[in-house]
Amino acid sequence: MDGSSQENGRLTLLFYRFIGSKALTSTSITAFIIFYMWIVVSRYHSVFLAGLIITIYLAVELALAIPIGHLIDRFNNTRLNLLSSVLVLGGFGLLLFNDNLPFIYSATVISVLGQALKIDSFSAIIKKHLPEESFKKANSVNFATGSVSSLVGTVIGGFSIIYISRYFVYVIVMIAVASIFLAKPVQEKSYRPEENKMSMVGEMKSVGIFLKRIAGFLVLAFFLNGLFISLDTYSSGLFNIVLKSTAFYYTLFSLAVPLGMISGTPIANIKYFRGDRPVFISFLMLVFSPLIIVLSIGRSPILDILIAFAIGVILPLINIPISTKLMKAIPHSIYGKVTAVVKIFTQGASPVMGAVFASLVIFFNIPTVLLWVGILVVPLTFYGLIIIPKFFRFSFGIS
Repeated sequence: MDGSSQENGRLTLLFYRFIGSKALTSTSITAFIIFYMWIVVSRYHSVFLAGLIITIYLAVELALAIPIGHLIDRFNNTRLNLLSSVLVLGGFGLLLFNDNLPFIYSATVISVLGQALKIDSFSAIIKKHLPEESFKKANSVNFATGSVSSLVGTVIGGFSIIYISRYFVYVIVMIAVASIFLAKPVQEKSYRPEENKMSMVGEMKSVGIFLKRIAGFLVLAFFLNGLFISLDTYSSGLFNIVLKSTAFYYTLFSLAVPLGMISGTPIANIKYFRGDRPVFISFLMLVFSPLIIVLSIGRSPILDILIAFAIGVILPLINIPISTKLMKAIPHSIYGKVTAVVKIFTQGASPVMGAVFASLVIFFNIPTVLLWVGILVVPLTFYGLIIIPKFFRFSFGIS
């Protein structure tokens, strides 16, 4: 099958086959995180040790962003996509031998490497094989599929904690194997006219010029994502230690965000939101502040679950238009390198803040830290009111 074909049926088959492989990978990784975050807290009674799983997860994505971006600009993205599935399988395979902390952390490193390569190569497949007018639809489907994967992965992880913990590793290994079968590579040749090849120096100069134009947006993403990693770091400890709740409510809390995202994704495509108004997107960011503050002071598992659902609804209304604008604006010849640097800025604060948040609970309780997170979102939102309109004007001029 030739990836350069413009026939709608063939393109649709290619797109949905690789998004299916990505969905399976995301499902297995989510289940892995949910399961072992709870297991580590229960086994070692340490939020810090459990939080290190998230820290390792994010640190691997950050450290390998540039090398992966270089690979994407140089090699067949569908073959890289297949390799990513093999890496995930290799990571999970370690847990067949032992599930102590060193093996859990090692499995996290290898499987997250695979997932990072999977996500970035799939984004490049969209860029290379679909026309620009399909980008928003493709990103919406991608976002919705990611939400469903997170939901299913959370169900699998939570169900396994309660009922089938002894067989969990076999479940995620089988999912990883299925992902490999869907990621059959194709001969890759974009139907767009070939762009002039640039030297490495020329490419990096072009990357630098492009990134300079969106520097303000990258700073906003850096700090906002750094604060939000607190929810991932503290979720298991919040329900296990603070609320003294059960794994059932912890699972529902973890399900609430992807359920909200599934609900919010169609909203992003209705007429009222189709205009991608940057000021409205900034206002949506402001809504996060009271939600997180209520989460910090509340002591009801049900209330926290509802707040997580509301956060999930808002996320696609912000992420889909921004990711679509960015995909259209990035030149094809430097797509991998630019997206790698963007990932560093959007996720760069996350491993650092993950370690910071894991350490803060040694000195402060979880609700206190979450309260300050909610307060700090406010000044970032006002900064967004300045930056996001500029970013949208720039991306419109490019596209």
